[in-house]
Amino acid sequence: MIFSRFTTTLLFFLALAVLLPGSTKALTEKAHQTITDLRGIQVKIPVKIKRVVTIDDGLTEGIMTILGESSKIVGLGSRSLRKTSSFTIPSVSGKDHSFKDAMNPVRYLNPRFADLPLLKENGGSIHFEALASLKPDIVIMRVGTCSASWGISSQALNKNINVIESLGIPVVVLFSPPSYDSPNLKQIPEEINIIGRIFGKEQKAIQIADYMESCIKAIEEKTKDITDVEKPRVLAIGLSSKSRSAGGAGNVRSGIMKYYIEEIVNAKSAFTVKRHTSDTGLINTEKVYAINPDVIVLTTSFGYHPPEELYSAPYYQVFQDLKAVQNKRISALPFTPANCDASRLEYPIDLMIIAKSCYPNRFKDIKIHEWVLAFYHTIYGVDRGTAEQLRSAQLLDWTVEADF
Repeated sequence: MIFSRFTTTLLFFLALAVLLPGSTKALTEKAHQTITDLRGIQVKIPVKIKRVVTIDDGLTEGIMTILGESSKIVGLGSRSLRKTSSFTIPSVSGKDHSFKDAMNPVRYLNPRFADLPLLKENGGSIHFEALASLKPDIVIMRVGTCSASWGISSQALNKNINVIESLGIPVVVLFSPPSYDSPNLKQIPEEINIIGRIFGKEQKAIQIADYMESCIKAIEEKTKDITDVEKPRVLAIGLSSKSRSAGGAGNVRSGIMKYYIEEIVNAKSAFTVKRHTSDTGLINTEKVYAINPDVIVLTTSFGYHPPEELYSAPYYQVFQDLKAVQNKRISALPFTPANCDASRLEYPIDLMIIAKSCYPNRFKDIKIHEWVLAFYHTIYGVDRGTAEQLRSAQLLDWTVEADF
């Protein structure tokens, strides 16, 4: 027993000697890692992260959910990740169309998000005092989203980062498609990989990024040989009530929608505004008829807008002679509570809906209502029942009813 105690004491002092004087720094360095974010800046963060604040509209939170890390999120930068929504669309038949419990998929998969502190209002500034009180180990900020709508090199971006870092909180910065002069999806795999590196799960993140890329390549493969003569003219429009109040028929989505339609789906964008961001352009009834598109794609715009709204809403009866209405070539993209370009993980669903709407014969082997279930299963690892609930949460049940 005496020898045992002596040995233990000796080992303790030997260990202490090894640690001093320089090994305390070595342990500190080991407890941290360095991540290079999309600014090209090396950010020192803890190896073991327990508390995270996200300033994003869904992609960061979605990747963290897949990686099993979403329970570490202690504060959010977007109200869209906390709320559920309901909508009612009137009909000339007198039977309204009602939709309820619409939400971001990560909100459905993480019910506790509804009760998390909101650290930024859309269009407002970050609540720095509240942020500091949460004592996060890291802030992940995705620039160009609705919750962080600053440019890559803007003064507002740098000011916000400097204030957060002055609180002793490291900031890893990602850039979403609207951050760039020519929005595209090429940086998203790197965004996903950086999130994977933060949590030491890079291999899983690479698998996610590869799957997302495979969805895009599958569309490109089916449409790569389309000739100009074959390309339909596609109008992506939001049927916002605010646009109608302003005397318009709706608002045209710009930004990445043109890229989706022309560069990936290989169709023709019928009309876009000049600005490359997710800003919208008011369009009137006369202009819509002048365009007379082959395909109409409805986007979230101050609420959800199903195909039935163009077919049967009293205020859109003026459009019944449009080619797309007559030929039933109207589709609706998933409900997106924060409707900024590629702001959540489900953007391949948008692309597949657009592609099938443009080229139904080339995509006749794909039923969107089943394809999305497979997508949710692959991405989130959920069973069929949960996948069906996610489909309903994104208000895609119209695809079931239409056998689309």
